[in-house]
Amino acid sequence: MIDTPFKYDSIADREHFFGRTEELEHLGNIVKHANNLLLYSKRRMGKTTLVENFLDRQKEYICLYADIFDIASKEDFAQELLKALSNYEKGDLKSIVKKLTSLLKRVRIEPTIDPNTLEYSVKPVVATLRFEEMMEDFFGAIEKLSKEKPMIIAIDEFQQIATIKDVKLDAMLRKHIQHRKRISYLFLGSKRHLLTSLFSYKAPLYDLAVHFELKPLKPTAIYDYARRYLDITKEDIDYIYEIGDGETKMILHTLHLLYIQNKHVTKETIDEAVQEILHAKDATLRMLFDTLSNNQKIALKIVGKHKSGIFSTEVLNAFRIKKQTLKSAIDALMKKELIDKEGSDYFIPDRAFELWVKSLD
Repeated sequence: MIDTPFKYDSIADREHFFGRTEELEHLGNIVKHANNLLLYSKRRMGKTTLVENFLDRQKEYICLYADIFDIASKEDFAQELLKALSNYEKGDLKSIVKKLTSLLKRVRIEPTIDPNTLEYSVKPVVATLRFEEMMEDFFGAIEKLSKEKPMIIAIDEFQQIATIKDVKLDAMLRKHIQHRKRISYLFLGSKRHLLTSLFSYKAPLYDLAVHFELKPLKPTAIYDYARRYLDITKEDIDYIYEIGDGETKMILHTLHLLYIQNKHVTKETIDEAVQEILHAKDATLRMLFDTLSNNQKIALKIVGKHKSGIFSTEVLNAFRIKKQTLKSAIDALMKKELIDKEGSDYFIPDRAFELWVKSLD
């Protein structure tokens, strides 16, 4: 198995994390004053990697990280927060259980073992608890912990709370956030329109976080890092950057293939690497494409090829589709999270999928 310095499908460790010095400093300034941050960008730009590397450096803070991407209920949300709390500290298992037991009133903590890594850890047992009881235990615990050391609580894919309809999670969170002491919240997300709406004027979380958009890595930073491992020119990096449309994952995946194949980097070998990525994904993307209706397929092709001006007469005539039909198909694709919108422009957030769609007849 060949190790790679281009971590495109996993969280980069400190040795292989690069190009985000300014962003790390910005996060540091936010938490220094116990402020909150709303961090958003397109998917696959490196938000999670940035925040996990940032948290790893904060030895003077108690750091919690919760990923709520797949929550389906308010109970799931509460349980993810409690899992993050249970895993905040590493060390002697007996001491950790004792510490958490003293912090939590109702939630029971028990040791567990990962069947894949065989590593021991602890988990919260919440099967008999109501949502309100879990949330009360969580916020009670972090209030106690924050008196010992300042805290940072990062919640990834935060926009998912908007999918929970039987309770207003944003209103509930506001009550706790606005009265916090020595605690900073980092809210991460990729659906900008949905995420920012949670913090819009008159929304419960309005004015409770500084907004910060994570921009693509700078080509010069990618070049400075890549040339440590590859015989590559700045022009090569600019070409990869253009093909990847600035998407961190696509760029790193391309560099990874060039690295493991030990090929001389040229425009041709870059094209070959990109085609290899698309070929490896072809079966999966084709299955996904086949689940769509004919109008949705047309809409996806239109977004892949045009992005802006998709409702123009020229585009509608070229694809033989009516404006209202296209709007309905676009709405359906938005719900499926296959396309997204920024301003008046639509785009496919997965660059590999976008390139695959562009290749269709």
